[in-house]
Amino acid sequence: MRGFVSTIAAAGLLLCSFSEPGIANSHTSAATTAARQKIFGLDNVDPKTGEVRDDRVIFSWLTNASFAVAVKGNVLLLDTYVTRLEVQPGRTPFVIQDLVDLDPDYIFLGHGHFDHADNAAYIAAQTGASIFASPETCDNMAIDAQNNFNNHYTNVKTVTCKGITSRGSLPGSQIVPIHDLDPQVSITVFKHLHSTNTGVTDPHAVPIAASAAGSCLPTPAQGNTFPCNLQDPRDPQLFPAGTPLSTVMNIATSRQGAGGPIALFYVFTVKGNENGRDPFRFVWHNSTGDIEDSCALPNNNPTTGLPFEPGQAANGCFPGVTVNGKSVGANLASIMENLAPVNVELGSVVSLGFNQNGERDVVDYIQHVHPRYFIPNHVTAVANEGSSLEWKVGFSDALKAKNIPQASWPQILWIVDPNDYLRPIVFDLDHPNDTHF
Repeated sequence: MRGFVSTIAAAGLLLCSFSEPGIANSHTSAATTAARQKIFGLDNVDPKTGEVRDDRVIFSWLTNASFAVAVKGNVLLLDTYVTRLEVQPGRTPFVIQDLVDLDPDYIFLGHGHFDHADNAAYIAAQTGASIFASPETCDNMAIDAQNNFNNHYTNVKTVTCKGITSRGSLPGSQIVPIHDLDPQVSITVFKHLHSTNTGVTDPHAVPIAASAAGSCLPTPAQGNTFPCNLQDPRDPQLFPAGTPLSTVMNIATSRQGAGGPIALFYVFTVKGNENGRDPFRFVWHNSTGDIEDSCALPNNNPTTGLPFEPGQAANGCFPGVTVNGKSVGANLASIMENLAPVNVELGSVVSLGFNQNGERDVVDYIQHVHPRYFIPNHVTAVANEGSSLEWKVGFSDALKAKNIPQASWPQILWIVDPNDYLRPIVFDLDHPNDTHF
């Protein structure tokens, strides 16, 4: 549990450095210092206080769409799911206790599916971190917290989960501010579209390829052979499976209610250092919907068969529905356009629409967000472990299929499992256009 001093610091009320320039306030636990050094790198964490440098924005990939982020001395978790979470470090080089010892200040959930929201209630209960999610996903967090308590995994039966956007609101109809990190970090959130394959098949898109006998087969439409979502057959020998954590402690989300596919798009604007530099802005979305056809994953009540969300048809689309005088997808595109300039987009490249329109939808998002750097996510769930480079090829093909000149592409910081797990991607706020691993 974090102490009184660091609670004040997380609230943005104590902004000075106790030790040296670029280092924020004290986290004295040796376990916290060790976890932060493991996840953010030795050069970025004060060995005496456990604080992360506040003059850098640091992203550390925790598998799939999950990232640990250090920003202005605050430690955030974007999603909490961990691919192949085991009792001992293995192919995934950390365990659940590392995320607890990290002592995050806040947890942000992009949507409530298990491959994003697993472990969130447990980490929040063990650390006191506040969770931000849709109200419907917060319902699940309450259930998960109670389950963890009943199973004697935690000592508290509730967690703090702050619902963002109103229940039943249309995607893009609300842009909601989060003030918890003001004034150093401004956060806004809006509901967007979860990925789907229920829109119109785009004849120009590069679809996923089929496979047979361990080989990718050319697609009839475009002749591409990648991605076909194959795992390297040597992977199980290179990284033998360990004991899944779930066999000894099941802290997965309960998967109840409407929250699963209700997707949130987060915008973080970091105040520049005191030298007049522009703010540093990054966006994160752990799903990428079909804004061309205003379609998302169906979200139907299993009892009635009717959609949970007003305006959404049973196939997940929003036919004839307008927001701000535009279709749902067009309004979302307009919101994204207004975000520019964006320094970094952390975006899902693997979607449930991959067998229809490949990675077209994420290119649509990129065309509106205009990031300088693009970091992919969702490449170890739905996507098979070890298939990341296939999706990189498909991503490039999707950019070309949209006839985007290569000079206009963002700088692509592709991540490959398991090599890039816990490999910090660092941006210096004094030189935000430079980056290094």
